Amino acid sequence: GDEPRPVVVILHGADGGTEAGDRFGPILARMGYAAVGLPYYSPDWGDYGPPKALPELPGSFLDIRVDQLAELREALRAMPGVDVERFGLFGASKGAEFALIAASRYDWIDSVVAYAPTDVVWEGWGLEMIEAEGTRSSFSFGGEPLPFMPYRGFVEGLLAGPAADLRAIHENGRADHPDREAAARIPVERYPGALMLIAGGRDAQWNSSTAASNILLTRTNAGLETEVQVYPEAGHDLVGDGGPRQAARSGGTPEANAAARQDAWPRVVDFLARTLTPGT
Repeated sequence: GDEPRPVVVILHGADGGTEAGDRFGPILARMGYAAVGLPYYSPDWGDYGPPKALPELPGSFLDIRVDQLAELREALRAMPGVDVERFGLFGASKGAEFALIAASRYDWIDSVVAYAPTDVVWEGWGLEMIEAEGTRSSFSFGGEPLPFMPYRGFVEGLLAGPAADLRAIHENGRADHPDREAAARIPVERYPGALMLIAGGRDAQWNSSTAASNILLTRTNAGLETEVQVYPEAGHDLVGDGGPRQAARSGGTPEANAAARQDAWPRVVDFLARTLTPGT
C-alpha cells in the first residue's frame, strides 16, 4: 500500500560496517518497515586486523556520536513514504548499547529491540588506546563523552587475539570500579516506550543476561513494562532466525544459539508489529 512506513533503524555491533543493515534491512522492509542501517564505525586495527572497510567512518570505537540518530531522523523525515513519528531501533551488542542510550535521551523513540544488551556504557577502544587504557568512552552525546565503565586487561586481550576472554575483561573492569557504576549506568527508566531484551546466559562477550535483569528491575521499579527473553544455554549471537552457525567468540553451543534464534525471532516480529503497527 501507499501508507507511510514506520522506521526501524538497524544498529550494528562491534563488527561495524554495513553488514547488519545489508542483512536485516531487506527482511524488515518486506515486513512493512522503512528499514535503514546506520553504519557508525568501521574497525581499523592497523597491523592487527584486516584493512578498514569504510574510510569515511571512525576506525576506533571512541566517543561515537549518539546524536547522529537525530540527524538520520531528520533526513528520513524528508523522504516520501516514511513515517518518522513511529520510530524503532533494532540493535545488537554495541548496537544495543547505542539504542538504549538513545532511547533514554530522545522522546521520539517508540520501540527498541536490544539483543545481547548492556546496562552500562563501556570504555571505548582503538589502536590509540593501547597507551591510554581506561581514559575514553565508547559513546558521546551533544559533544560530551558519556561516563563509562572501564575494562581490565583490554590491551592484553587485543594481543591475545581470539584467545582473549572478553567477558572477563568486562566483568573484571566492572568489579574494579563500583564507584563508576552509577554514572556509567544507562538511565533506561527515562525511556517510556516499548522495550524487548534478548540475551544468552552463556554470552562470551559480556554478561548480557545479568544486564537484562538489571534493566528489567530498573524499569519495573519505574512502573515501565519490559519484555525479556533469556536463553540460559545460548551465547551472544542471537539475531535473526537462522540455523546453527558459529560466530567467533559468541559463547553457547551452535545448537542452543540456533534454538534461541528460532524462538526469539517470531517474538521480535510480533513485538515490532505490536509496537510500530506497520501498514498492511
